[in-house]
Amino acid sequence: MKKTFYAVALACLGLGLASEAQAQDAQKQLTKRQCAAVDVLKAQLAADPAMAQRMANIEAQTRQFEADPIAQRTAATVTIPVVVHVLYNTTAQNISDAQIQSQIAVLNQDYSKTNADYTKTPSAFAGLVANVGVQFVLAKQTPTGAATTGIERKQTSTTSWGTNDAMKKASTGGLDAWNSSKYLNLWVCNLSGGVLGYAQFPGGAAATDGVVILTTAFGKGGSAQAPFNLGRTATHEVGHWLNLNHIWGDDGTACTGTDNVSDTPNQADENYGSPSYPNPSCSNTSDMYMNYMDYVDDAAMYMFSTGQSSRMNALFASGGARAGLLTSVGGTAPGGGTTPTTPTYCSSKGTSVSYEYIDYVGLGSIARTSGADAGYYNGTALTTTVAAGSTQTISFSAGFTGTAYGEYFKVYIDYNQNGVFTDAGELVVNAASSTSSATRTGSFTVPLTAKSGATRLRVVMSDNSATTSCGSYSYGETEDYTINISGGAARAATAARMGGSASEYSVYPNPATDVLNVVIPSDRDAAAVSVKVYDVRGAEMKQAQFENGQLNVSQLAKGVYMLTIADGQQVSHQRFVKQ
Repeated sequence: MKKTFYAVALACLGLGLASEAQAQDAQKQLTKRQCAAVDVLKAQLAADPAMAQRMANIEAQTRQFEADPIAQRTAATVTIPVVVHVLYNTTAQNISDAQIQSQIAVLNQDYSKTNADYTKTPSAFAGLVANVGVQFVLAKQTPTGAATTGIERKQTSTTSWGTNDAMKKASTGGLDAWNSSKYLNLWVCNLSGGVLGYAQFPGGAAATDGVVILTTAFGKGGSAQAPFNLGRTATHEVGHWLNLNHIWGDDGTACTGTDNVSDTPNQADENYGSPSYPNPSCSNTSDMYMNYMDYVDDAAMYMFSTGQSSRMNALFASGGARAGLLTSVGGTAPGGGTTPTTPTYCSSKGTSVSYEYIDYVGLGSIARTSGADAGYYNGTALTTTVAAGSTQTISFSAGFTGTAYGEYFKVYIDYNQNGVFTDAGELVVNAASSTSSATRTGSFTVPLTAKSGATRLRVVMSDNSATTSCGSYSYGETEDYTINISGGAARAATAARMGGSASEYSVYPNPATDVLNVVIPSDRDAAAVSVKVYDVRGAEMKQAQFENGQLNVSQLAKGVYMLTIADGQQVSHQRFVKQ
């Protein structure tokens, strides 16, 4: 617990260094996080006197959100486009795409409670471990609408960077931020003085909004060095960017501060290394030292609390400081359609992960060999393109720890991009059980009716033939990837609105303010169509009335909703945003 809402950028400081060689040596010896948050706060407040009031307003909106359980989101509905700005002086600092993708994967696991190590949480806190409901994807579209990989690189003569935001400005040798109301900006560079990273809290200047991470503390593999080599520095810093404070409150062991979260125990100070439970202070039973907002090693932190989740989610509610991300198109490829939200997919994960796992998936440019990924791997940063009407072959294989077991493989593609895999034809491969670890293949034809643009490819391996595309199951693993469909059906509803014969339901405008139009296929009986609206918790919103092809959404609170459209022949699911 502990820390006031004035907490802002985190800067983890160690020894001052005189040269690049000394800096590199010091980074190798860096085994402890330290913080100068109060000093950074003072500098920001001195430079921007209006910042304190902006942060106070954000805190007031957060309190209002926390007091309204109906408004609180309880499912993953926000996908944040990320741009990674890589600044490098040496070749080793020019981190690979794979290392960047590993960091995105860690963020997605940690913010969705799909990280395998959350099960280590002591029983006293186990009921508080939260799925925050936030996911991250490398940007596919720049602020000007051009295609992008979501990664910018720049070689620089600067050997190390401080915490004065110079890396965030082209004018001082860095890379400028993209529109921070629509993207999360991550800068990766060689920070000086043993700095692991720092973040700007909501309420700071737009031009410097984002997170900075040390090259050797970013993602997994490559340049990442223990004990900060599991991607948790970014998890911690993004927590600050999403308005979380340090769990101990930065009050100098006084036990009087607060992190403005009710379910994190009051604790005296930060924890380091890998503590053992219980680890009490401030008359508590134990500090929640395994929380991402403490200072323990990467391997020792593995949870957010329910209260922290609510605090972060307040940013995306009506009036929230980061609500602009809900309508960002940054995560959608150019020309990929008019709907600004990315579908949210159900979770799928094996829970017994010690014996069997997916060790290879290959389709087009996707060719990933791996070990066990704790029941789930988010590979949506990996993309391949297929043409509508083409026949494709996907390869896959199982890995075993010890005895080989019979494994079923199922491959799903969300062809109509509605966020579910249960529509006809979306189970594209259904492979029988086999104990072989050899590479197997399955073939499928992409339908001409598949929507153009990026969508989800899901591979599920299980020892149970009844395992489906959603939910937890016992033995096996799920992996998700992105597949880009070219030459398929247009995603926009323009043709239908002009009198064309659209074969699928669609909605517009999206986002909607008062009225959402439902485009009914010309071969359906409009009188037989029924529409129901659900919030992200699955509760039906009966105040939204459907009549004559229009849905009155004026009485709905701002947020993300799902439509279920039924006509006796077909059930269609559509997501929309109420502004």
